[in-house]
Amino acid sequence: MKREYYLEIYFRGLTLIFWPIIIYKWIFIPNTYIERNSFLIFTVLAIIYIINIGILQIKYKFLDNIVIYYRISTLISFILTLASFLLYPTNITLMWLKLLSIFIYFYISFKNVYNHKIEECVVGMISAVLLLVISICY
Repeated sequence: MKREYYLEIYFRGLTLIFWPIIIYKWIFIPNTYIERNSFLIFTVLAIIYIINIGILQIKYKFLDNIVIYYRISTLISFILTLASFLLYPTNITLMWLKLLSIFIYFYISFKNVYNHKIEECVVGMISAVLLLVISICY
């Protein structure tokens, strides 16, 4: 129970860290040093979370696999969005990978909402649509 709570709080924290980084890029004057460091910090924290949740899932099997897929697809979509938005905005391969990860993120969120009745994933569906809009408009 305690592990689930800490992993949930960590995941929510990563989600809350992601959106201010995107807003920073649009509102403030671009600074490559800040953008690179914010990308690296977010990526390191997300990779630590993914490794941690993978090890704990293999060891204890305390979460459903669909929840794991949702969280990992969320973080991968966020990492690829930040990479293509902050560091490499003209890289076509990264754009295609980002779009693929966003569609996978939307699909898993959709499946969680309608098949497994996990209401938390409605936020994932809205987030995937917002990431898609940001990708297309930028």
